[in-house]
Amino acid sequence: MSFISISFALFFTILAVLYFSLQRFQIRDNLVQQILLFAASIVFYSLADLRFVPFLLYVIVLTYFAGLLCKNRLSLVLFLLADFAPLLSCKYGPHFLHAHWIFPLGLSFFTFQSAGYIADVHKKKITPEKNPLTVALFVSFFPVISSGPIQRAGNLIPQLKIPHRFDYDMATDGMKLFAWGMFKKIVIADRIAVYVNFVYGNAAEQHGLALLLATVLYSFQIYCDFSGYSDMAIGTARFFGFDAGKNFDHPYLSESVGEFWRRWHISLSSWLRDYVYIPLGGSRVALPRIYLNLMITFLVSGIWHGSTWNFVIWGALHGLYQCVGRAAKPLSEKLRIPAAIRIFFTFCLVTFAWIFFRAETLQEAAIILGKLAEIPSEIARLFPLSLRLDEDWRMLFKEFFALTSSEFGYLKSMVKLLALIFCFLLVSFCTRKTGGLKIMKRQKFLVRWLAYFLLLFTIYFTILRGENTAYSTDFIYQNF
Repeated sequence: MSFISISFALFFTILAVLYFSLQRFQIRDNLVQQILLFAASIVFYSLADLRFVPFLLYVIVLTYFAGLLCKNRLSLVLFLLADFAPLLSCKYGPHFLHAHWIFPLGLSFFTFQSAGYIADVHKKKITPEKNPLTVALFVSFFPVISSGPIQRAGNLIPQLKIPHRFDYDMATDGMKLFAWGMFKKIVIADRIAVYVNFVYGNAAEQHGLALLLATVLYSFQIYCDFSGYSDMAIGTARFFGFDAGKNFDHPYLSESVGEFWRRWHISLSSWLRDYVYIPLGGSRVALPRIYLNLMITFLVSGIWHGSTWNFVIWGALHGLYQCVGRAAKPLSEKLRIPAAIRIFFTFCLVTFAWIFFRAETLQEAAIILGKLAEIPSEIARLFPLSLRLDEDWRMLFKEFFALTSSEFGYLKSMVKLLALIFCFLLVSFCTRKTGGLKIMKRQKFLVRWLAYFLLLFTIYFTILRGENTAYSTDFIYQNF
């Protein structure tokens, strides 16, 4: 069930009424709310596809017994292998066996969540949970089951054990986060998707300038798409009284790739740090081993995203960025490079790596790189004509940037899109140190409600015009 659907609106409304109404009928602690929330999570998940439910139930049962029976390193390894078996078989089995298998929604996310719980119990960071309902709800918690944020047992399980009464501030904050996430998804990400899909879908026929623009726009598409989903998931959880953490923190304002990964998909990057990088030795070993640990960690990240060489190269690139950044840190500190230049350079490195993430195949990525190498000659062709700015130059400009196709809507649509992204960047810059919710609470009543009205009107106007149909895509990270 998608967050952006009538069915979810009905599901959410019914659950909210029941959840807070039944709180007064608690039998023991918050047993009634737990039962209702678990039932809702199963309904939410089964509506995606009933065939997915056995995978979820398998992970739930395994997680519960692993927590109780994981007593030594051998049992830890065996339980983790059993935990990851469905994920590995569904994600990589079809690639090696050349067969088509189903891939359950959110399997990567709730498997990582389960593995983190088992590892934390083994390390005695948390005590094993004896209530099977609490473990089941921890694994299947519906706001985050599709695409995270990946939850830690130490954060979520204590919240599952306490009753939740309706809290006006948390509920309204959750609704605001949900609306902001919907804005990023519908109004920005899905609009960008049309141009990016068109250009990347015909990469061999496109000019280098069009592919460059599409690659830069894809950086914003995947950010608005995934952070938009995260805002909706976190907002939904907050409405019901849960803190699901923070998954993005202005990643494109990072001054290094290392900082980027502390701000991007925070729940995954911190999971990889705690359960892959640190167990390998982290930064407590000799420098060559540190570089090896970094490369292994980011290769794991690449392989987690997909089984093709594209994702392996994407992960390797980020590992290489980290190693080079670490080696060059003393020099960069001496040079005192301005923050704006460091941010721009980091964005360029991350955007270059997105080529391998977005391309369907390694061959397509190679074609794109070859086309990008032609950009200097294309600019050379445009430069003499630009002095005239006549009809010939405008036609050549549109051709080079793939703005002659009615599928996207010509140059005017691109201008509107770039203006929208510019406004979004201004908002991001203004909220880089203080969260948007805190800033809005400081504003006067009329200013706040004008901002809320403009946000909702833009979303409604986009849907009303049918643009949601034209631009709609699934959430990108539901494929992982």
